[in-house]
Amino acid sequence: MDQLANWVRFADTKATILTAGLGVVLTMLINNSRTILDAMGKSHVSAAVVSGLAVGTVLAVGWTLFWLVRAIGPQNKVFYARLNRFAWPSLVRATPEQLLEHTSHNDVRADAWQQVLDLSLLAERKFTACGKAVNGFAALVLFGTACVGASMLFTTA
Repeated sequence: MDQLANWVRFADTKATILTAGLGVVLTMLINNSRTILDAMGKSHVSAAVVSGLAVGTVLAVGWTLFWLVRAIGPQNKVFYARLNRFAWPSLVRATPEQLLEHTSHNDVRADAWQQVLDLSLLAERKFTACGKAVNGFAALVLFGTACVGASMLFTTA
């Protein structure tokens, strides 16, 4: 159970690092926003090129942010109605009497294995979302860098 909990934490750590990277790239884009806007006003060609790259950048930001929120978002539900001494969401509305009843009639190993399965599903969800966020982040870096680079070329030309 501890090993699977560590995998969940590892996925959260990856998503957190990626979120910091997103902040860095967004800061670069915001710092260059005047250059991007100036390039859009230079000519029809510069407006078309820079606008296309800017749209790709905005779409990549949206995609990345969506999947990062999915990866980092807390899991506070279980998909069964029974109690599990290791799954805090199943205990939220339980009474002490219900817990005593549950623990006296249910093997601790059954609860532990159910928690292992729950953590496996959670880790899979988080790593899937992380993978999609990484793809979006790569697209963001490519589009954002190209957008700023093209803007600089058009404004200095």
